[in-house]
Amino acid sequence: MLIKVKNWIYSCLVLFRQSVRQSLFLGMLYLTIFLFIPILPVLKVFSPITIFLWPFIVLIYIHFYRELDEKRDFNFQRIFNLLKIRFRPLFSLGGSCFIFATLVSFVFYAEGGINEDIKSYSELNEKYLPILTKLILISIPFFMATWFSPLLIVYNKYGLIKSVKSSLAGTLIFSIPLLLGWAIFTGSFIIIILLASLFFSSLSFLGQNSISFLLSLFLLVSFTAYISILFIFQYVTYKDIFGPLKIKS
Repeated sequence: MLIKVKNWIYSCLVLFRQSVRQSLFLGMLYLTIFLFIPILPVLKVFSPITIFLWPFIVLIYIHFYRELDEKRDFNFQRIFNLLKIRFRPLFSLGGSCFIFATLVSFVFYAEGGINEDIKSYSELNEKYLPILTKLILISIPFFMATWFSPLLIVYNKYGLIKSVKSSLAGTLIFSIPLLLGWAIFTGSFIIIILLASLFFSSLSFLGQNSISFLLSLFLLVSFTAYISILFIFQYVTYKDIFGPLKIKS
């Protein structure tokens, strides 16, 4: 198991090293679509559309790393044709994502939502820890069902139900190495951020504004890299668990 995790991590780092600039761009684009658009008042109306498009965007990202791994040039027309052929089940999966996002929002606001009257950490912890726990418990089976399902729909020609069942089965069987790999990447990201915060805080001669700018820039770049590595991790684990990505005719 540890050897499998080690191989996954090594493969992820190799692919990321081969595509640093492209990966940072893809990570930033993902942040823009799924983080910045929903919080900007002018663009909030597009939030439901981005949720429906999530499986399509995942496939474009994964296909880029697949082509990189196979040492082929990325052909957008090819992936567009694949997505067009499998449009219905992917769009149905996007609809399931929309239903899940609606459920999460309902649970969050049913528990009181955002409360600006909270003035201490203890109050924050008391109010939001139970909500966060509920959201995590709700999210775990959803992430298990959607970790591999977009790839299974396109590359294996599975229907929606079969892809979700297979994704659940794959993540359940390999739950420990998957969780361990995710924990290593996430823990490394957190450690890097903490060390960077300490480093920039020591540069007091630059002034508070400069330190804040540099730290924010580093956090943004690090987060985009982390997002891209998770996409690579998704591709690598799919390839190992379900075999080579050979598109069925």
